Amino acid sequence: MLKLGCNSVIFSQLDLYGALQHISWAGFSGAELCHQQGWGMHVELNTKKSYIDEVKWTAQKHQVELWAIHAGFEGITDEERIRLMTQVFDVASKLGIPVVSIRAFGKANDKDATKKEFKYLREINNRAESRGVRLSVKPHQGASVYNLASALQMVNEIDTPSLGVGFDPLHLTRGGDDPAEVVLKLGKKIAHAQFHDCPTPLTPEQIKKRKGPPSHDSPEQQTPGRSDVNWMQILQNFKDIGYEGAMDVHIIGTATYPISRAMGRAAEARGYLHRCMQELK
Repeated sequence: MLKLGCNSVIFSQLDLYGALQHISWAGFSGAELCHQQGWGMHVELNTKKSYIDEVKWTAQKHQVELWAIHAGFEGITDEERIRLMTQVFDVASKLGIPVVSIRAFGKANDKDATKKEFKYLREINNRAESRGVRLSVKPHQGASVYNLASALQMVNEIDTPSLGVGFDPLHLTRGGDDPAEVVLKLGKKIAHAQFHDCPTPLTPEQIKKRKGPPSHDSPEQQTPGRSDVNWMQILQNFKDIGYEGAMDVHIIGTATYPISRAMGRAAEARGYLHRCMQELK
């Protein structure tokens, strides 16, 4: 059965209690907790029993299951990232959270950068595996893992069931792939899914004419059903491959929104995707 949840980043202006409360009010049954400086800090790197019990109680209070942690550490050494990621795995293990989701780093189509990134991923995956946690690595535009081909390269070179691919239709579309086809080609190698929509990507000619780096799509454009992603086919393919992991709505950029407007994004996404799921064959 497909499971639809929400990343807490959409309520980054709230604490854990408020974020899970609004995720529940929006109709979701599960949540992905965010731990990213500048985006959302809804889970601490704290394994004390009192803190773990507090997080579990908060989730139970709002009848929301904890399906994943989305973590990210930028601008620091690999050694420091390994230390911090190990703490994330410890917290996930204590909370009974099965998946830790991260984005890929490195540099696209750069052999040396990719070799270094894979070495880092192999190391942290060993630490995740020893704690009973699965690591999900999301292809990301410009990174060493950015499309289907590079994702397959990663799971083939780091060949272990504990390492999987994070499915994100936005970045896969920008990487030149059809996300619905990616579901079928990756199958059981998908460890986790983050759902946000993607407006029609720019052509290479349009990209060359742009001045400065591209801005993030608005939260409205990211809301599933608002742009060009074929959600019905994606969901049908997830059902057909027997996917049992979490699928979490992942909408960023709402930190300055009134809570009611952020709530609108979450509730609209849940309503649209839930309706799509009801129509699956």
